[in-house]
Amino acid sequence: MEGVVHTEFLEQGQTVNSERYYSTLRALKLRLRRVQRDKNSTLQHDNARPHTSRQTQDALRQLELTTLPHPAYSSDLAPSDYYLFPQLRKYLKGN
Repeated sequence: MEGVVHTEFLEQGQTVNSERYYSTLRALKLRLRRVQRDKNSTLQHDNARPHTSRQTQDALRQLELTTLPHPAYSSDLAPSDYYLFPQLRKYLKGN
C-alpha cells in the first residue's frame, strides 16, 4: 500500500504513554478496516517504552495487529526513511 493510512497529532506538551498509544492503535485498527477491507497489514514497531509495555502487547494481541519488530539501531538501516522521505523512495524504487 502506498500512502499514509492514519495520522494523529498530540497537543503541545503531551507525551505518548501506553494508554495514549492504545487509543491510537484502536483508531488505526478501525481505519485499516475501512481502507483495506480483506487485506492483512503489518505494523512496524520500534523498542520505545510505550511500544514494548505489557498493556501495548496485550492490545496488539486483542486487536489482532501483526507487528514487525524494528531492527536494532543502525545508522544505515532505517526502514522508516522510505516513508519519511518520499522523494528518496521514488529515486530508489527498483534498486
